[in-house]
Amino acid sequence: MELDSFSSFPTSTTTTTTAMSSHQREIPEDSVASYDTALSIDACLASATEEMLEVTEDLAKDEDILRQTLSVRSTISTSRSFAERMQRAEFFQNTPLVVIGRGTCGTIFEIPGTESAYKKGSDKAALWNDANLTNIACRAVTETKTCLQEIFPNVSIPRVPVVTGWISENDLENWWRENLRRFPKDTRKTGYLFQVQRILPLPKPCREALIHLYFPKTMRESAHEDPDNKACLVRPYLGQRRGERELSNPALSLQNFPLYLDQIEELELEVEAIQFAEEMAIGLATIHWKACLDGMDMEFVLGSAATNGELPTVVENFKTVAPFDIPAGDVERRQVHLWMLDFDKAEQLCLKKSWKSCCDKMVTAVTANDPYFPNPAAMGTLEQKLWDTFERAYLLAASDLLLTQKALPKEASKYPALFLKAWKKRATELAEDTEGDFVEFGE
Repeated sequence: MELDSFSSFPTSTTTTTTAMSSHQREIPEDSVASYDTALSIDACLASATEEMLEVTEDLAKDEDILRQTLSVRSTISTSRSFAERMQRAEFFQNTPLVVIGRGTCGTIFEIPGTESAYKKGSDKAALWNDANLTNIACRAVTETKTCLQEIFPNVSIPRVPVVTGWISENDLENWWRENLRRFPKDTRKTGYLFQVQRILPLPKPCREALIHLYFPKTMRESAHEDPDNKACLVRPYLGQRRGERELSNPALSLQNFPLYLDQIEELELEVEAIQFAEEMAIGLATIHWKACLDGMDMEFVLGSAATNGELPTVVENFKTVAPFDIPAGDVERRQVHLWMLDFDKAEQLCLKKSWKSCCDKMVTAVTANDPYFPNPAAMGTLEQKLWDTFERAYLLAASDLLLTQKALPKEASKYPALFLKAWKKRATELAEDTEGDFVEFGE
């Protein structure tokens, strides 16, 4: 079946905000994705090398910086020069694209001067599945945000990037003819692609602190200079501590940097971890009981978004939407958020038919993924506290979300608890298979 072209939403990109604690300060940061180009003087200025900014004196330690910048209650204050470069880049439609992420489904390219990105891949079916199910997940979050915010008033509801365009097969040849030169030379193999809201990176002080604390000494200087590390997102792994393998092979990139539970303890981020657990539970409940997706291989990352107000409007039928431009937004002030993304391997659930089949898919999805979620089989004090928090929030959110579903069987109210019970059973079996170690998750 041929996929028709669809375009974007006539809205501004936005964010859910929560009140910042009175003792927290805004964290200054400069450019997060500034690269030199060979186009024109103005274009070069639009992507000039970032300036060095001083971190406030009370955040002199790396641990203090990370405690601030990894909090979803933090607001990032970017430099005016970064904001001006973003605005200038908006006027240069031929600005080279920049790789900001790679995955099994595709490669993500920043569109300079906007809060948008392209995701490009060779597998049309997987990419279309990702675009379509991401849109379904985004709509589910948008439609339930208000009611969930009433139940969880002090929690930031996890976000999903909004998909804003798909290049149809009829337009693909012309599109590549016009845009191929914008791609880095090593990525100029044509493929399928869609446009999606970009998750803005974490600020420069956070990047520098992560490199200083967790990169090998011999790698730190090159890591600071590596432009790829400006696209910094953090994966909070609440379900696993670093073992010998992770300690012997530390992450050498800030793109999707894994932050394990022992690191969270070292940084004294236990309070934030409990909040992450609650937010992940709300997010997973929304994916299960509103979007009706199994969540296979979905990711959770800490990133930021421009502070523009409410979540973007989601248009269900992309075919009816006229072409659009996405404004750069207020890049001088950004809010840190937990994001859910990557739905290329997810499947839709038919809750009205076989519950056993749905439950099996859901359990496989949470136990075969990276260890984002708390581990129900773990015995540590923090682990148990995280799971208890997760379980309570998941059941509370699920019971409310189920009220929005129509024509479900009478026993559907028991499904969330049955799912958690099956998850615990599978996690215990996996733990026994690894001689009592933590649950091993798939790569």
